[in-house]
Amino acid sequence: MSFLFDSIKNEFGRELRRYKSYAYVDDNLNPKLELREYQKEAFNRFYFYYENDDVQEYVKPNDNIHLCFNMATGSGKTVIMSGLILYLYEQGYRNFLFFVNRGQIVEKTKDNFINSASTKYLFNDKIVINNKEIKIKAVDNFSYSSEDDINICFTTIQGLFSDIHNEKENSITIGDFSDKKIVLIADEAHHINASTKRKKKQLDIFDTIQESATWENTVEKIFKAHKDNLLLEFTATLELDNKNIKAKYLDKIIYKYDLKDFVQDKYSKKIDLLKSDTTKKQRILQALLTSIYREEIANKHRLNIKPVVLFKSSKIAESKDNQKEFFKILDNLKSFELAEIRDTTNIKILKQIFQYFNDNSISLNILCEKLKIAFNPKKCLSTNDDKELEKNQKLLNSLEDKSNPIRVIFTVDKLNEGWDVLNLYDIVRLYDGQSSGGANKGKIGKKTISEAQLVGRGARYCPFKVKEYQELFKRKYDEDITNELRVLEELYFHSENESRYISEIKKALVEQGLIEEEDKAPIEFEIKLKQKFNNVDFLYKKIFLNEKRKKSYKYVKKLSDFGIAKSNFIYELKTKKGALVDIFDKEQKDEENKQKTEIKNLVDFVGVNIIKNAILKNDFFTLSNLLKYLPNLKSINDFIVKEEYLKQFHIDILGDKKDIGAISVIEKFDIVLSFFNILENEMKNNIVQYEGTKKFKPYKFSKIFKNKTLLIPKEKEKEIVLNNDEWFVFKEFYGTSEEKYLIELIGKMIDSIKVKYKEDKIFLIRNEKHFKIFNFDDGRAFEPDFVLFTQDKEDDIHYQIFIEPKGGHLKLKDKWKEDFLSEIKHNVKGSVIEFENEKYKIIGLRFYEKINENDFKNELVDELHL
Repeated sequence: MSFLFDSIKNEFGRELRRYKSYAYVDDNLNPKLELREYQKEAFNRFYFYYENDDVQEYVKPNDNIHLCFNMATGSGKTVIMSGLILYLYEQGYRNFLFFVNRGQIVEKTKDNFINSASTKYLFNDKIVINNKEIKIKAVDNFSYSSEDDINICFTTIQGLFSDIHNEKENSITIGDFSDKKIVLIADEAHHINASTKRKKKQLDIFDTIQESATWENTVEKIFKAHKDNLLLEFTATLELDNKNIKAKYLDKIIYKYDLKDFVQDKYSKKIDLLKSDTTKKQRILQALLTSIYREEIANKHRLNIKPVVLFKSSKIAESKDNQKEFFKILDNLKSFELAEIRDTTNIKILKQIFQYFNDNSISLNILCEKLKIAFNPKKCLSTNDDKELEKNQKLLNSLEDKSNPIRVIFTVDKLNEGWDVLNLYDIVRLYDGQSSGGANKGKIGKKTISEAQLVGRGARYCPFKVKEYQELFKRKYDEDITNELRVLEELYFHSENESRYISEIKKALVEQGLIEEEDKAPIEFEIKLKQKFNNVDFLYKKIFLNEKRKKSYKYVKKLSDFGIAKSNFIYELKTKKGALVDIFDKEQKDEENKQKTEIKNLVDFVGVNIIKNAILKNDFFTLSNLLKYLPNLKSINDFIVKEEYLKQFHIDILGDKKDIGAISVIEKFDIVLSFFNILENEMKNNIVQYEGTKKFKPYKFSKIFKNKTLLIPKEKEKEIVLNNDEWFVFKEFYGTSEEKYLIELIGKMIDSIKVKYKEDKIFLIRNEKHFKIFNFDDGRAFEPDFVLFTQDKEDDIHYQIFIEPKGGHLKLKDKWKEDFLSEIKHNVKGSVIEFENEKYKIIGLRFYEKINENDFKNELVDELHL
């Protein structure tokens, strides 16, 4: 039997490729939360599962739905929770029970759901569904919950267990779950699987006969109290190697997104082990040096990032002693102690740090003062026990805030779950030795697993970008390992260099998916220009590139300019009840209808005043918002009465003539509200934030084509080949078979190219993430694999030709890139650009594909007039 997540993929594979969007979900989430691809897929899977009953791949229960999202730490499970709450509200649910195993997580999540002033608030400032403003309310029970709002009861599993089995005033009772349909949301849900793990034989987990009350069967009892109750579990940790757990979750895991996927998709920091043969004092100083260096780099690039250091001890008493020692080290710090580290270390990053300080005239004495100021006692806190954790909860949950001063945290093991921190960059293990003591026969010790879990929490990516085209929430410098900004995408785990322990922590991190096994770790591949190109003549040549910018809608003077066609919509009268048909349904089919149809102009029929009142119910149609997309609009009145806008739309009203004439003011108001919902969705579908400029600007080769070091998969090392072609600028080449075939084709054509073009001006350059160009329509970044430069012998025109080899399996997915390459010719108009008394022509070609090589070759021949 397949897992549910595989069955859904089999059933809805094609549909899942496109994001199924609901405005009442997307628009009511915090606009700062840019949904990631895997989050969109998680929503898609739930939508398809919930909305489809007749499916072949799996059996959906007729009553209670129980699903699990098995998603990596840091992947934004609370974003999925908040979106599903909005979706299920629209499906008729009003009451939601959130529970987890620790009170601190409850308070943190409650703040994220309820406190609109929180920097991690999950919803929009105003939640509007079906033109009604909805409030989110925290409740103790559901006895007096609002039928109009979202009611969330936040509790721990322990508290829930106590309330159900020891009824007391104002607490939750089993009755709350029998007369109202409720959505149960279980965070860190693996904690409620103890009964399943211990089962000696397979039993019905919803059997009403239980030997004794447990957390797990208490949840099951609540879940089954009403046939429409839903149970949604969220966890990064499911022990699927346990046969009982696997059996329980086969038909429940709707989406699986492992930490390994999360790391490979670049949504996390990279993890580095900084193991050193040093004293504890030197280990502390090394971590502070890396932290202060990160801060320097962040400030240099005007990034608001405050790197945080965490010191982990094995026991509470030890942690308190380490805290005292830390302050003593800083109070008495002298420059010679830093000099000793500088002169003895063999750690690459530390050498880089000291070189940076030296290059920027920051002496060791100044560095001492910087360390003392940055890490003074007022900027440190401890979370050694529950009392301290509760006291410091708000500071812990807002470490990224500008107003939060904390730079250092001392802890034992209280931060391994439920801690959302983005700017933790250094974790220092202040105790020595292998935690298992070698006594558990190769198994990883519990403390080491705990350390790996803590690293997993610290691995969350701290979002930043220094160029407009970069993705905010992803690593950007994996392939550019000499870039100084890379240090803001790495987390260092500092420990002693003890072989048994290092072996164990590596194994734990591999199992977590945080690092790769050594034999699979990527290798460095150095990209170098051939000596003949490392000269002024070559490096001062020009490449023309466009830029990404905010989309301008200045050209929009009417809705049709915005891509919205003039079209009637239908309002069908049925015993005085209307049915509105989407005005923009391009695939709408005319059907025979015996009823009379009257065509009415929308504005004339309902009246200006009714439309103005409807606008008051929909914030999208306020003048300030409309001007973002319709900048030539003068007033709301013009939006209503002018043909360029609402006046163009008509209604086809189906029904008896007497009924059409008797439509009430309230019905007209509802017609406009429904129309606005449809128009809003259509406009939003046509809104893009960015565009690529159609003007290409010149850049010197020396600024773009630099020697650099890339990381490539170790198993691909044999695919690195020397290239001796005089027109290929790099010494070595690494790429796909299609790319190799392209180089071979150019080699075959080179003699005919030399007939018309200057032999010493022909260059084929492999784009090793040296540059990007941006799609004219939406600003999507594109890195063409190659660019071919030539200069005509007769008219001296320089040709710059973008080329992209593409395997057949990717052609459909990347068709927009091929369309863009074609557009370059037309939007730059194939015309000649003049710059510094030189003439340039920019061209994009169809994809190169070996199987259709002649089509590409013919186009290249045509463009070069060979």
